[in-house]
Amino acid sequence: MRTSILYTIAGLLAAATALPTAPTASSTAQPNLSAIKSVKNSTFHTYKQGGLVRAPLISGGLKTRSSLAARTSCATSSQFTWGDNDHGGPGLVITNGGNAWDGYYMYENSCDSVPFKYFWLAPGSTQFISLPAGFQGRVSRGTDAMNLAGQPQLLGTWLELSFDPYNVNELWGDISLIRGCDGGMLMWALDGSGSWKGFTQDVLANAPVGAWAEKPDGTWVLAPGEGPTTDAETTQYLLGAVGADNAFLNDAYGDPVISSQNRRYGVWMDGGRI
Repeated sequence: MRTSILYTIAGLLAAATALPTAPTASSTAQPNLSAIKSVKNSTFHTYKQGGLVRAPLISGGLKTRSSLAARTSCATSSQFTWGDNDHGGPGLVITNGGNAWDGYYMYENSCDSVPFKYFWLAPGSTQFISLPAGFQGRVSRGTDAMNLAGQPQLLGTWLELSFDPYNVNELWGDISLIRGCDGGMLMWALDGSGSWKGFTQDVLANAPVGAWAEKPDGTWVLAPGEGPTTDAETTQYLLGAVGADNAFLNDAYGDPVISSQNRRYGVWMDGGRI
């Protein structure tokens, strides 16, 4: 009897040891959002698209570079990380600006059903997330129940990123509201240029009645600005609430794209609606 109990205890301890554990809090200082946004757009380079390779879209906008071959394979399973080792290489220093644990999901362009990588951040914490060579895709908020179910989850704010295929030392990016908006995101280049894009204000609180769309879990967020479910009222609202130079609203407006010459960005995301 005693031997059986000991084996049971040992088994439970082994199982507990095998479970993933959350990392200790990051020592990275919280970003000074006001200081980041105080840098005027006129002092750094901004682009309508630049070298950013966006996901192909439904209604004619968001062209990819014609010289790039279409993706032939997508991830069939998702890699989880609490954060990656930072050796100074390309990647994102991401802060969860919300008040709860949040999940984030990374998709390669044209691979919308299975994220190749995902991670969770504690409220107020910051972690480094590495990017694979040649990455072209996005990061968006989500939940395991929705984003790991094998179905595309497109509705929400996107952080779009792509390495320049002609300059391996450059990483392009923008904050895109083309597929909807589920909360604020801010990105800034960590190359000393001062360049930034995005927004931190709550634009959902005062959105007009006709500007909403529903996620599969019943959460209501702002509707896409382009595509078969496009909502012109949403775009007009976001032009005033965010601005066409701060986020990508559609092909007709603004210069929302920046580049990082050291292939690194700081990123802040509020809690959003997920």
